[in-house]
Amino acid sequence: MMALLQQMLQTQQRQTEVLRQTMENSHQLAMAAVERGAPATVEGAPAQQQGQGRPGTHLDFRKMNPRDFKGTEGILYADDWLEDVQRSLELAEVPRALWVTSAASQFFDIALTWYRTDPRASVRGLSWEDFRKLFKEKFYPDVAVSALEGQFASLEQGSSSVDEYAAEFFRLSRFAPSLVQDEGCKARSSGGVSFMQCALAHLGDETRHLSRS
Repeated sequence: MMALLQQMLQTQQRQTEVLRQTMENSHQLAMAAVERGAPATVEGAPAQQQGQGRPGTHLDFRKMNPRDFKGTEGILYADDWLEDVQRSLELAEVPRALWVTSAASQFFDIALTWYRTDPRASVRGLSWEDFRKLFKEKFYPDVAVSALEGQFASLEQGSSSVDEYAAEFFRLSRFAPSLVQDEGCKARSSGGVSFMQCALAHLGDETRHLSRS
């Protein structure tokens, strides 16, 4: 089981690195073309940006088909939405100063009311980092986080397949770092070891301990 989880982690890390390198190469090509005064043609960039050498716009962001957010979907959807929106903004090369207003354009119902009425959220010039903090403060209630921590703490494979169990492990672990990231993990993480690697090592230690008891 641990070997399979570690293999999935390594695959995920390789895919993330490929995406990061692709984005970095695309950005470098675009900037070089702009400096030469030549049209920049970068694979994967929004069609409207091809050959224009300009920053992305809200329209480019919309072409990424970002999901809507109402504020009633629950903490897991909220967390996925936040990360998906940020990825879309990065891929569309939208200037960071426009990230908050672009993301907020996907708000409806409760989320839109919150954004319009909370003076901290609607303030002009709000940074993306502060927006993320306010978003989590509003839509990641402590009771929901505690519930997910409890689910993670009691997670068992049961009748689930290995893939289903692994998916649930990764889905819940992001909300329960305190259960798998002790002081040793924090020190190792600062030295370049990822949280998930440390979590898997921790679970491996627990498994070996249980097998001896």
